[in-house]
Amino acid sequence: MLRPLLDEIFSVLSNGAHFKVHTLAAHLQTVELLEQLDDDPSQDLFKRNFVLMNSLYTLQSELIEDDIYLHIDSMDIYLANKGQAPELNTPLSTYYLDWQNYQIDNEEITALLDSFWQRYAQSFHHPQNILSKANLDELCLHWQLTKPLEEKTIRRRWRQLAIQYHPDKGNNDDTRFKQLQNEYQKLLGHIKSV
Repeated sequence: MLRPLLDEIFSVLSNGAHFKVHTLAAHLQTVELLEQLDDDPSQDLFKRNFVLMNSLYTLQSELIEDDIYLHIDSMDIYLANKGQAPELNTPLSTYYLDWQNYQIDNEEITALLDSFWQRYAQSFHHPQNILSKANLDELCLHWQLTKPLEEKTIRRRWRQLAIQYHPDKGNNDDTRFKQLQNEYQKLLGHIKSV
């Protein structure tokens, strides 16, 4: 299963292209190498991401033997000059190379997503994310949230919207997803500033 996936990833990266995880996943779905892996949407998204990340880290370790650097970041995946060496055995690579982590329950998936978005939020606090009362009211209406806002409710609604609008769903338009990420950070920032 993984060899055709590794070969296709190497092939598309060999021409100097840069990919984001979700755009690479979309490409692999288009060529029918990363199809649905579970009926449950959360499990399917997690498993496809796991297989993709496992493939990337496997390919990275293979290419290092040939002095080729595979840069892996969720927002930028590319092949680089052999002078740059990737950091091997990172916590992320260790996690994704261990197939025991492939089978987890929805609670663990939720915890992983929450952890990711908390780290993302910490790197995302900017003055332009402060919400006025009118903007807060508009977001609450748009997100179908009632006041008083609770972090747990915002996170639950975010997960629903993220699954619905995630670029891996095949719409190849990450604009809406990025907008939702921005709104989510603003809502969380509002909660923490109150």
